[in-house]
Amino acid sequence: MATEETAASWSAYHQAEAQSARTFALVGFVFYLLGAVIGGIALVTTLFTVFVPVGMPMGFFFFPVIFPGIFAAISIGLALWSWVTLQHIEAGRYQEAQAPSLVLGILGLFFAMLIGGIFLILAYTKLANITSGRAPPVAMAPPPPAAMPQPTGRVCPNCGRPIPMDAKFCNHCGHELP
Repeated sequence: MATEETAASWSAYHQAEAQSARTFALVGFVFYLLGAVIGGIALVTTLFTVFVPVGMPMGFFFFPVIFPGIFAAISIGLALWSWVTLQHIEAGRYQEAQAPSLVLGILGLFFAMLIGGIFLILAYTKLANITSGRAPPVAMAPPPPAAMPQPTGRVCPNCGRPIPMDAKFCNHCGHELP
């Protein structure tokens, strides 16, 4: 019976960790996708502002377009890779998703996509908990109840509670006292 409870505890623990990893990876994907959209908007805006004025030198065109273009390309790549990692998590292939989630998190932090990077690192920690084979955290047992102080006066012979010295009946249980 104890092994069935342990197996059920492991299963519930792994399901909770897998759900957390999926949620973290999904949030990371959404933020990388958001970065790709913002990078694309910045690139298109820059292209329109550069092409509209007539007579701009070509050197001026290259410089403002390169940074939004690189940011958009990196964001799209990270979004696609995080989508693939999310699909591995949803399919239960946790070991295949573990290393990519760590790399995606570090790259996100490096390329200033902090929120997506942080959430993918959190997904990595949950995946590491699943794949490491470590036991789920054990719930702490409540502390033993404090010992009741021993009464120094008269006690009821029926319920054991303290009673006044001159009482004829117990205040708690109503037992007639000798």
